[in-house]
This record gives sequence, C-alpha cells and structure tokens, in this order.
Amino acid sequence: MKQIPRFFVIAFLVLFACSTEDEVNIVYLKGINPEVGDIPFMKFPFRIGLDDSIVVILDLATDSCFYHVISYPDFQYLYSLGRRGNGPGEIILATPFQLRMGHLFLLDGNRGHLFDVDLAGKRNIDLKVHTHFDLNTCVDFVCIDDTTLILGDLSGNNRLLHAMPQSITGILELPCEQVKEDRVNQGYVWRSYMDMNYELNKVVLATQFGEVLEIVDLNDYSVRRTIGKGGVPRSATNQLAGYFDIKWRKNNIYVLYSGMSEIEVNRQLANNQRPPGGGDHIHVFDQNGVKTKIYHLDVSINGFTVDEKNNLLIGISSNSDYPVYLFNLD
Repeated sequence: MKQIPRFFVIAFLVLFACSTEDEVNIVYLKGINPEVGDIPFMKFPFRIGLDDSIVVILDLATDSCFYHVISYPDFQYLYSLGRRGNGPGEIILATPFQLRMGHLFLLDGNRGHLFDVDLAGKRNIDLKVHTHFDLNTCVDFVCIDDTTLILGDLSGNNRLLHAMPQSITGILELPCEQVKEDRVNQGYVWRSYMDMNYELNKVVLATQFGEVLEIVDLNDYSVRRTIGKGGVPRSATNQLAGYFDIKWRKNNIYVLYSGMSEIEVNRQLANNQRPPGGGDHIHVFDQNGVKTKIYHLDVSINGFTVDEKNNLLIGISSNSDYPVYLFNLD
C-alpha cells in the first residue's frame, strides 16, 4: 500500500459518553453446552457468527480449513472452507469474518484477498477472489459493501482505513500524543476489534488493550469515545488485556472484556497455570456509548454472537473440551 498523504487524513470531533460502573446492573449468567456435531480439525475456536439458520466458527490454529459452517439451532456440522495455504483460493492470514444477508465475507489479511461466499450456494472449499485490496497486514475489517471495506491500520499512520480496489484512504488519526515518536508501536497498542451498524452508518471499535470504546459516525467522522476503568492503551509492556470481541445489534453494543493484567498473566504462567483465553464479562452499551449492563459469565470465552430473537448469547471457547456455550439473557 502506498503511503497516504497527510492531507487525506480527516480530522474528527470527539464526544465523550460516561457512565459509572458502580451504577451499572451486573447480571450473572451460567452457560450450558448444546450438543454440537463433530467439527473436524478444530484446535483454537476464536470467533463465532450467526446468520439466521447458519453459524460460522473461525478456528485460528487450524491445519486444514479456518472456517466451519454449522446449522442452527441444532449445531450440526455442515462443511468447512478457507484452506490454510498460499495457493489460489487459500488463506495465509485468517481474519474475523463478516456475515451479512446470507453472505460470508472472508479476508486474507496478508494478501488483501476478499472472498464472498453465498451460504445458500454450492458448498465448495475452493474459494475464488471476489475483490483484491492493496493492503499491508490487516487483522480486522467490516464491509460497507462487497467492494468497500473499513479496516484497522496497524502501521500507526491512521486509526482506520477506507479501502476500495483502486484506492485506500486514511480517515482517522490515532487518539494519542505519543504517536509521532513511535507510530508502529502505537498502531499495535491501539489495535481494535470492530463491528458496524448499517442503519446508522456507524462503526464501533473496542481496544484490545486498556478499555476504550469508540463509535465512529461515517457520515461526518465524528467519534464518541467511552473510557472505562482500564483506561487508554499504554505501552506494549505492562498492558491490561481489554476487549476481545464486539457485536452491534440494533440498539445494543455487546463487548467481551477481560481486564486481566500482564502481571497476572505472568504470575499464572510462573505457577504453571494456563491463563484463560478471552474474557468472562460482556459489557453492554447503548448506541451512544453509555454502559447499561454487565453480564458476568461463569466461563471465559474467546468470541460470541447474539441471537436476539431467542435472547441468547452464544459463546465460543478454547478453554474446555466443549467449544460452544449458550447463555440465556432473560
């Protein structure tokens, strides 16, 4: 990707939303394991998504296919796709996927290949490139449409990128004073997970370190930022593990949170303990970034999705022999 001239970087207005965590209702949830059909080769379940009668699971450490398609609500394995490799139709760097209107969008974050899979079409693990983007490494994205993406920028030059096949433009600056001294490190420190509300034309970001939620209005590039007790992302050492996954559903933003410090992780490792992957809290925000509720889960999960029709949270975990957990939100 070519260096983006500074005059293309769009300035933005920052608004702050606040809510005191002491005032937020905490609800304790117990997960149950549904019977799940055998999913081949799955080693590190990392993300799960729901589209009507289909569930998709991303296995981040696969030796075969990254993505598994499951029927819902009976959780029966259907097929896998997205083979690991650097050949045609294969994926080098798997990223969290996007499900929209019966289509599964996959992005090879190394080569910039976007794949568009019609979930009602022929089951075929040999993918064909739908659109190519001239990218450096990308680890998360949302689709505006099948040829336009919003991406996180790990280089530190921008907060986000607006990517089309013929052009890539920086649209936000990193919200920190130290960026001029160490762009690459700050780009890593502010690495965020994201989701999109298409009706509002807004993207929500949740930082991997610290505790920052940002709602970006793509109409005017204003940003509403909520900073929790974990604070803003700091240097690459002595970090606080922050958010792990995010879903925007209608008026609610659900974010998976850990809050475990690097010191605690190292302490557990020194005691020959395995720190749990992911987090065990779901922070719920309204569409203005005000925290309204916290769900405390009885198990740590790596990723989740929400079935609002049946008021269920569906989690995916690498911490036990049972990868799928259901939590009743009633």
